[in-house]
Amino acid sequence: MRPNACLLVAAIALAFAGCNKRPAAPPAQAAAATAPKITVIKPELRSIHRSVEQPGTVHAFEETALFARLTGFVGSIDDDPEKKNHPPHDRRFDRGSRVRKGQVLAELAIPELDQEFRQKEALVKQAEAEVIQAEKGQVAAGAAIAVATESVREAEAGVVRAQALFVRWQSEAERIGGLVKGGLIDSQTRDETQNQLKASDAARNEAIARVAAMRAEVKKAEANRDKAAADSDAAKARLEVARANVGEVNARRTYLKIAAPYDGIVTRRSVNTGDLVSTAEKTPLFVVARIDPVRVVVRAPEADSGFVTPGQEARIAFPSAVGLDAVGRVARTAWSLEPGSRTLWTEIDLPNPKGTIRPGMYVVARLDMDFPKAWTVPAAAIGKLADEPAIYLVESGKAVRALVQVGRGDGHFTQVHRYRKPGAEKWTDFTGTESVATPAASLSDGQEVKAGE
Repeated sequence: MRPNACLLVAAIALAFAGCNKRPAAPPAQAAAATAPKITVIKPELRSIHRSVEQPGTVHAFEETALFARLTGFVGSIDDDPEKKNHPPHDRRFDRGSRVRKGQVLAELAIPELDQEFRQKEALVKQAEAEVIQAEKGQVAAGAAIAVATESVREAEAGVVRAQALFVRWQSEAERIGGLVKGGLIDSQTRDETQNQLKASDAARNEAIARVAAMRAEVKKAEANRDKAAADSDAAKARLEVARANVGEVNARRTYLKIAAPYDGIVTRRSVNTGDLVSTAEKTPLFVVARIDPVRVVVRAPEADSGFVTPGQEARIAFPSAVGLDAVGRVARTAWSLEPGSRTLWTEIDLPNPKGTIRPGMYVVARLDMDFPKAWTVPAAAIGKLADEPAIYLVESGKAVRALVQVGRGDGHFTQVHRYRKPGAEKWTDFTGTESVATPAASLSDGQEVKAGE
């Protein structure tokens, strides 16, 4: 076949092939085929469930720095019972040692304090002896009162006898005087009787004076008794002071032992045997951390802070550790927001009996929140108008774009509170009767929307 004939056959074949193809669809029809379906819905009262995930850090539940409360030398670092099989140089309490409450970690040596304690104890024994002596003096004073009182009774009895004798001789003198006047007895007998009367009067006066003297002795003995009682009270007071001094020194001696305040782990040790330490030190001798439980600290955003409450469930994930994920509950919050970050300090306590969770570990905490019921629309129904949220209301079969005040959302539904149509001065509250078209991205203001769509 000649070249021109070949070209003719090829042209005819191409023409027939072109006749068998369908014409391309217009651009408008193609866009209509791919456009999403417009739906008209009513706002619904719905509770929004939202999960907030925030990074956090594990903290020791407590961490206590142990300082020296006295100036002295480190006498010894105690042995860790769990290090019996360690080399001799590594058997003492050190970083990583597990401790029990009250367990002694180190002891200070202050010889002068021990000497002061012995001196105070000796003063206590001296004061106790003084108390015993004063009590015996008080007993002796009481006995002296009893003796003086008995002497008063004897003197009073002597007064009675002397008075009786005086009365007898007085009567006898009167009788003898009458007989002398009658000439029956001579005057010598009368004079002897008068002398006996004077002697009995003197004896009576002496007995009365003795009673007064014995009563004075009683008062003196009572005064001695009161003085002995005061001396006894003073001796007892000195004994209490001496005992208090011993207690004060003994209390200071307890500071010689550096003990763990609770069950935990030694996270820092900064002293060695023989070091001189003082109360002015700024570096602690030991730092002990309580690690069971631990605190997981997260910071909730300001928008969600009002819905974070103690007792709320929290799921804790440990990205760098397998098998440690746990479920806990919010134990406490700071209540006030931190000024710089505008976040709420939130703590979740997690049990840690095996010590597998370590302070400083990175975590991700998820807090699930259920917000109160409010009017909601599908998230796709919310569009933008000059960077402000907007919706499309359906009125008289047409889409009317309106600004809207939105609340929280869960990715599927968004809370809506009020809307304002173009030209309106006030916002209108949602009532649930509004017709809202969705998705907003496929709508334009004034677009026709059929109610059945």
